[in-house]
Amino acid sequence: MITEDMTFVRLGGLVAAVAVASCLLCPGVAAAQEGAASLQALEARLGQARERAVHLLAPSSFEDAADRVEDASRRLRGGREDARFEELLDEAGRWLEAAERTAEAGRPHFMTVLAAREEARASEAETRAAQGWARAENELETAGRRLEREDMEDVAVRASRATVLYRRATRAARRDQFLGEAMQARTAALNAGASELSPGAFGEGEAHLASAEAEIESLAPVEGPARAGEAAFAAFTRAHRIAALFDSVRRRHVTVERLIDEHEADLARLAEAAGVEPLRSNADETTARIAEAVSRLRADNERLGAELAVERARASELDGRLASLEARLADFEQRFTGARDELLAVREREARLREVQGLFTPSEGEVLLVGDRLVLRLFGLTFEPAQAEIDEALFPLLTKVQRVITTFPGASLRIEGHTDSQGGTRGNQALSQRRAIAVREHLLARVPIPSSRVEATGLGEERPIASNETEEGRARNRRIEIVINLPGN
Repeated sequence: MITEDMTFVRLGGLVAAVAVASCLLCPGVAAAQEGAASLQALEARLGQARERAVHLLAPSSFEDAADRVEDASRRLRGGREDARFEELLDEAGRWLEAAERTAEAGRPHFMTVLAAREEARASEAETRAAQGWARAENELETAGRRLEREDMEDVAVRASRATVLYRRATRAARRDQFLGEAMQARTAALNAGASELSPGAFGEGEAHLASAEAEIESLAPVEGPARAGEAAFAAFTRAHRIAALFDSVRRRHVTVERLIDEHEADLARLAEAAGVEPLRSNADETTARIAEAVSRLRADNERLGAELAVERARASELDGRLASLEARLADFEQRFTGARDELLAVREREARLREVQGLFTPSEGEVLLVGDRLVLRLFGLTFEPAQAEIDEALFPLLTKVQRVITTFPGASLRIEGHTDSQGGTRGNQALSQRRAIAVREHLLARVPIPSSRVEATGLGEERPIASNETEEGRARNRRIEIVINLPGN
């Protein structure tokens, strides 16, 4: 039978158990919260670094940091706050610090382009000239990758090109921002025939538009193109209104009498726009004067149009020359890169050659570079008279040969046996052949190289390198030469 006291005891135990379980879970919850806070702090640092253009000045290190933050974020969302999660946070922090150091060290080389980038951002080029902005960003990022490789000559070239692209994006964005409405008003005025019916107002709009274009092209302060754009919009709107008024008369929507009676002020403003003195007592004379002014302005407009065509042709010619220069620059960069890579390859080969030459003592042999072949001339690899067996005492020398072969993976070998002139010519050739084969088999047993790439040949006494009249000369002629055909040549 269960009593009230027993029930109380059991409930009390359950509450205690729940409390204990909660306490056991507390460290895990705290660790997860700590990990989330560390991840959030890293994400904030990445954002701040991006604002300082670190992702462009040191893109490789920044990408490594961002990749690890993203991986850590996925683990956190999946509830995997394990040791790898902590490693990812630590690695991300180190990569981000490396990116920040590289960016700060290289920032003096990017002062001009970064200033151009800020000007483009202030002009909203990211949205108003998105394509040009993206090209500039890509070029600056390429310059950053060259900075990480310490290729400072290419850094300067790429940074200069990015500066040009940012300035182009700035101009395009300002045209969209300050001249967008004016260009729409100009199109509407043209469709209404304002260039003929209201040449004064339309010409005023064109003049303001040209002024704005000039200010934008020179990257003048934004107040200038903003004012010129507003003035162009007002002039084109007025030209459109005047042209519409003329059209109403032509279509007889209103009579001239009513128009004159009700819109004398408009006629006066039209005369003023045409640059003539209105005659209130003689509307026909006023209209004639306006027509004369329109003809005069039309002639001026045609002249300006011809001049504009000439200027556009000159601009097209300059664009062509610029494109040619850019192509030549790209070709130069390609040739420079090829020459640099070739120079690096030569330097690497020379370093390997020096390393190989340092392996052998004068009594063991010498190392020669003949064209694209490396020749190991081994005087210390000796044999008993008329024998082709390799003495174990020579294994250390052959170990050095093995090291040389592994230094040039992919190379093919020719092992040549040589003798002095003593003995018969045919016997010397056969003996040198057996000795070359013995060296070949020894190396194939110890070096991971396909047998098809190792040739053995006996040359006997055909190619002496010293006089056979002295013992010292004959000793130098009795040798093994290993010819290594260097890969990539």
